[in-house]
Amino acid sequence: MAPVSTEGRAVSLLLRGLVCMLAGAVLACGETLVDETYSGTPLFTLRGRVVAPSDYVDEEDAEVFLMVLWSPGGAANADKLVPQPGTLRRMAFFRSFEMHLFDEPGAGFLYTTPSGARYAIARLGGFRDANGNGRKDDSELFEGYSQNALIRAPEALSASDSPTGAPLSAGWHLVSTPLMCPPSGGSQPTPGPVDPVADGECGVPLGAGCKKDADCGMGVCVLNFLGEWGGGACLIPEPPPNGCRQKGSVLLRAPSPDTTAYWIKACAVSEDCGRLHPYQCDQQIRGCRPSAEAVVDINGRDPARSFCGGSGPPQ
Repeated sequence: MAPVSTEGRAVSLLLRGLVCMLAGAVLACGETLVDETYSGTPLFTLRGRVVAPSDYVDEEDAEVFLMVLWSPGGAANADKLVPQPGTLRRMAFFRSFEMHLFDEPGAGFLYTTPSGARYAIARLGGFRDANGNGRKDDSELFEGYSQNALIRAPEALSASDSPTGAPLSAGWHLVSTPLMCPPSGGSQPTPGPVDPVADGECGVPLGAGCKKDADCGMGVCVLNFLGEWGGGACLIPEPPPNGCRQKGSVLLRAPSPDTTAYWIKACAVSEDCGRLHPYQCDQQIRGCRPSAEAVVDINGRDPARSFCGGSGPPQ
């Protein structure tokens, strides 16, 4: 194939823009034809997939549109979610996607903590384009949301300012929910279960890939816990059969009333985990888990009115 000249590409982009304007669909063209050459380098890339019950999916039109929905009220008061202009993307049910974000959340999306620190927090929302015009109309309601929280911290946050309840570095973060939000208004946090001390030398390759328990020494090979653990991961159940809780681990609990829990590898940054996507250092628990995938569940249910879960475990 003959190479395309820079001049030819410029003409092509100009023609594309003219076609969009003549069609009266600048938003639709801009949103559905985003490419990195045209929009620049992404500030952050979300990877994920869209799921739904079978009766929600039209086999002849399995498309769904996603947008980033910010909560101006912060993590605790997320009853009002506002779409960010320029984030509309066309996706397909049951397929993996990459969603490039090219713009910072505007000042109106940032929440200011009592100390004056600022952050923005969002979910992904999905809707079906009923009239096929390639844009979000008022009559087209969001039908599903991601469980993860997308956090943008313009500056590093202290534990008292961070919605995770732990120090958070400046940048973009996709974290599990519910968040261990710090108490507001001087109230005391609800006491939660006290984790045992992990100070043993157990010899378990925590977080390493595995196929069977024998690959994990005194640990176990986990394939599914609060979601799939692709390639398996060596973890230590709580309570451990031999009583050994490994130093350098944190406890990941299932939501109450389920009492299942595992010790997972502690981390500060994702590089500490030594695993490929979707494994990351989840800043909610500071532990290595496969939570770097945004799963948008189109199920017709409203999202939780808060990203916070008190003393509840992350999901």
